[in-house]
Amino acid sequence: MTFASCKKGELSGNYGEDNGCINRVKRDYSDSNKTELAAAVSLLQKNNISLNGLVITRVILNDSITTNGPLTIYQHVVASEESKGLPIFNSGMGYHFRDGTYYLLSGRRYGTLNLDTKASATLPQIRKIFIDAFNKDGYKDGHVDASSCVRAEFGYYNLAQDTPDQPHFVKAWKITFNNWDYPEAYIQDDNRKLLSYFNGIMTVVNANKW
Repeated sequence: MTFASCKKGELSGNYGEDNGCINRVKRDYSDSNKTELAAAVSLLQKNNISLNGLVITRVILNDSITTNGPLTIYQHVVASEESKGLPIFNSGMGYHFRDGTYYLLSGRRYGTLNLDTKASATLPQIRKIFIDAFNKDGYKDGHVDASSCVRAEFGYYNLAQDTPDQPHFVKAWKITFNNWDYPEAYIQDDNRKLLSYFNGIMTVVNANKW
């Protein structure tokens, strides 16, 4: 019998690792209660809209509008997608109904993607990329640091968001610190590329200056 040995990380590529706390999770993206979700499901089914792969994230049921005539009730079901049980991170669409009847879809639905569900990156590799980006970020507010535990969710990411008719999906990771929405990073699985990093701070330009 022949034995072989290797240094840690050698078989998974020379990407570096961080052996701090990281957990793989599946996030719940819905901010609606069970009653609203049930109403949204009923509304979609009534209008023969498939629920397959659909993740309802928000529901607005009583958008009332009166314009010199009868009262009109609009309903809006905001959703993202899953493929093969994994989230399509930067997907998003809105189903719009007028008095219970579907009339408009905003956004695009992609359906099942031609990608498998296997990850090649390890959690320590993903953590190192996220923490390196966090350390380079000039903004810190003190609620987390490089030793804090992070959450990693595996799914799919569209690299071609600016060309909706020609999407280019890759397998990717969404990373945040535990119990916090920001900072947030997306990391491509196969090449460990940092696709985006956002610390949650929005810069507002004062229009009165121009």
